[in-house]
Amino acid sequence: MVSTAFLTMSGVDYSMGTRKILSRIDLALEHGRVYGLIGPNGSGKSTLMKIIARQIVPVAGTVSVEGRAAAKWGGRAFARNIAYMPQFAPPTDGMTVRELVSLGRFPWHGTLGRFGKIDRELVEDAISRTDLEAFADAMVANMSGGERQRAWIAMMLAQNARCLLLDEPTSALDLAHQASVLSLIQSLSRERALSVVIVLHDINLAARYCDEIIALNHGRITAKGSPGTIMQADLLKTIFGIGMGVFSHPARGEPVSYLL
Repeated sequence: MVSTAFLTMSGVDYSMGTRKILSRIDLALEHGRVYGLIGPNGSGKSTLMKIIARQIVPVAGTVSVEGRAAAKWGGRAFARNIAYMPQFAPPTDGMTVRELVSLGRFPWHGTLGRFGKIDRELVEDAISRTDLEAFADAMVANMSGGERQRAWIAMMLAQNARCLLLDEPTSALDLAHQASVLSLIQSLSRERALSVVIVLHDINLAARYCDEIIALNHGRITAKGSPGTIMQADLLKTIFGIGMGVFSHPARGEPVSYLL
């Protein structure tokens, strides 16, 4: 059977000095799927995302994109395929929302390339899809944390990559915008056959908006499967180290967890 995986990791390890951060990570990400990466603090979630995004290099193992070693992709070609939003975004002093979102087009034309009609359309579409039309000319630095988060997500959309990596994208958002952002990401994955990996602390959000959940603990993948497979009381206790119960949502039917 021919693999449909967009990205694969095999035997990936990562250490800092003598401290093992990730150990023997084997993972395959398919087109058109949203993956929720969960686990307790210090389990290695952000480190795994940085390795996928080529921000750091594993000490062992292989990472491949479309069957080709990730390290062999040129910088701009890689960025056309994978867009990454870190947990802590860099400063944007003196930059408007539209200027920030426009940076997403850099991999497609470079520093001196012409910013054309298609670029402008993609930027305006990204601003619209993230409900930022009213802030398009506002300074990013003057916006609320949630508004800034949406501006960075808009930049990723303008980048038009085939895989989105989002490290805690809902951390600064209120409940309404959490639902809005995750619903948007879910819809885009369906529309554009995007691979999406999202680090989430709320297991119920992962169960609602993700096709699969990947659980990390002590630097290892301890579970991977559909929300229904992962949302089992005994398994959640193993992942998070605390007693949890699960029931079916009365309206939508998906599993919902709660602390005992």
